Amino acid sequence: MTFTTIVRRWLPVLMIAAVLMTLSAPLVSAQDGTEPRTITDAMGRQVTLDAAPQRVVGMSASINEMLFAIGVTPAGVTDGMDYPAEAASLPTFGSGYQPDLEALAALEPDLIVANLQLNAQFLDKLEAIAPTIAVLTIFPKDVPANVRLLGQATWRDTQADFLATAYEDFLTLTAALGTGKEGPSILIIVGTLDVPNYGKSETYLGDMAKLLGATNIADGEADAGPFPGYAQLSIERILEADPDFIFTVTRGADTPMAETMTTDAVWSALSAVQNGSVYELDGRLFVEAPGPRFVEAILQLYGIFYGEGM
Repeated sequence: MTFTTIVRRWLPVLMIAAVLMTLSAPLVSAQDGTEPRTITDAMGRQVTLDAAPQRVVGMSASINEMLFAIGVTPAGVTDGMDYPAEAASLPTFGSGYQPDLEALAALEPDLIVANLQLNAQFLDKLEAIAPTIAVLTIFPKDVPANVRLLGQATWRDTQADFLATAYEDFLTLTAALGTGKEGPSILIIVGTLDVPNYGKSETYLGDMAKLLGATNIADGEADAGPFPGYAQLSIERILEADPDFIFTVTRGADTPMAETMTTDAVWSALSAVQNGSVYELDGRLFVEAPGPRFVEAILQLYGIFYGEGM
């Protein structure tokens, strides 16, 4: 039996065991947090919290999903957040890009967790409302460290550490499973066919695909466009590479790109379109909210690539 076979067979068992350990771990109650703590955030800033916060607000879906994962229900969330289900019933304060600061202040937070990618330019305004720490989550490997950081900031250390360890074990096993795989070639498109952004392996989705052995046809191209990790490709380059799979996340159009391609004279010439190997992905899960659900995203990708569970 090969090592890959062993990993594939035992990975679900190990993940379930790790999650059960997390759920059964004794929590460090927020009410126990009577001693001040100094937190070092993603910017290297040291922020002192006098006691365990009771009203925490995360400035993105990514952060709020991590808070929920360690047992902290935010006092409010950004617009459109619907996972987990209870998030949809919480007060909102605008988007992470353009928060309504008055609505945010009205929530009376005693800790704000900022998203460094979205909020760096107005951290001072957040700090004027409540103590603020910043986190940065770009790749799945960033999730365990940020879960631990949020655990420290909310006095949920024990649960956060168990959860982070489970995530690290999953990533280690995923990397082992992807090593030596003759994975498929892929193309990632975010936006529309008229205004496409081609994701490289230096993106959240691209990194997960690379872990599983995929080859990204945009790798090696210079960054171009509004988002880091994305490039611009000519249609000639795409036709020449003829990727095995195309992953789309449609923004700014009513019709998903995966559907539009089937009736386009150029795109329909690609093997992936002809073989039904174009997948319109959940933008929150695969692009917008890097966080605890990377496990679900990786499992989905593995099934698409190799036609079986991990």
